[in-house]
Amino acid sequence: MEIIKRNSSGEKVTDLQRRLKLLGYDIGAKDVDGFFGLDTEDAVRKFQQDRGLLVTGVIDRETWQELVDAGYKIGERMLYLKHPPFRGDDVRTLQLWLKTLGFYPYNENGIFCERTHKALIEFQNNMNIADDGIVGEETLQHLKSLKRIIVSKETSNFPITKSMESEGRLRESKIILDYSENLEDTGSSEKYLSEKIYICKSIVNFCRDMLSKKSIETLLSGGENERHDLFLYDRIEYANRSEANLLIGVDLNYSSDKDANGCSCFYFKGLKSYSIPGYGIANLIQDKIVGNLKVLDCRVHGTNYALLKDTTMTSVLVEPAFISNYKERERIKKTGCQLKISESIVDAILEYLK
Repeated sequence: MEIIKRNSSGEKVTDLQRRLKLLGYDIGAKDVDGFFGLDTEDAVRKFQQDRGLLVTGVIDRETWQELVDAGYKIGERMLYLKHPPFRGDDVRTLQLWLKTLGFYPYNENGIFCERTHKALIEFQNNMNIADDGIVGEETLQHLKSLKRIIVSKETSNFPITKSMESEGRLRESKIILDYSENLEDTGSSEKYLSEKIYICKSIVNFCRDMLSKKSIETLLSGGENERHDLFLYDRIEYANRSEANLLIGVDLNYSSDKDANGCSCFYFKGLKSYSIPGYGIANLIQDKIVGNLKVLDCRVHGTNYALLKDTTMTSVLVEPAFISNYKERERIKKTGCQLKISESIVDAILEYLK
């Protein structure tokens, strides 16, 4: 989609402002005027922060999808399995409720998939109501009757969570590696695009070589042709078809503060839950990189990034340095540094799988 940002104007901006206003965000005294000014940008930034997205103040496809999803409330429409699937906050709420009640042991990604369908039918059977896989009036009433139990729980995580350990031996694991050559995914770092591609591609390829030597199957999210100019959601779709156990994304951080530096790792975090295996492996990778490269620890963060939310396998995103920091950029362009980062990532993966 076309990027919408400061100084954009027209029908798309009008639609954006209406959606933000309906969600309760202040878009300024000029209200809905079709012009993307400072007040609209502030509202976008607040929305991105509230939704666990990268805070850029720019509307890309990921932010727009979240904006559309946020407009759906549970009970406003019937939900059932179809293609393309329903997606939105109503589905996310349904998944959260089913997860809290013990029927849906996965991330609440807001997509009404086969897993959601099966969990819903199991709930309906348990409630002794028609198991039609449809969230209609009767099913919704039974869910709402249990809302007190759902709300009282601090978290919806429970032990039945997809883990690498239960899926076979080390050599039976399949890992997909992701980086992007697409301008849409670069955020505010367009000026460093070529350097960013070179660095991330090198780290991913080193990881792939090291894992292959351990007889672990690896794939690239661009597919067999290794196309990394694919849009984010195309790579997510390919990853979900791959039946991989784990996805590792590699990216570089960016900040308007040129002194910002350090390493961060990210895992999926939802409304009242988080990916337990994602949290575990993200912390392992973070500790290895910080310890081996002696860089600033910018911590591990739970987020709602599409790469982590919309993928069906355990997924983490690694940002080992700031491309906007001159010293870090020059250091990470060196092969020796890239190798150390790759070794840290692979060591963490192997430790987790064992």
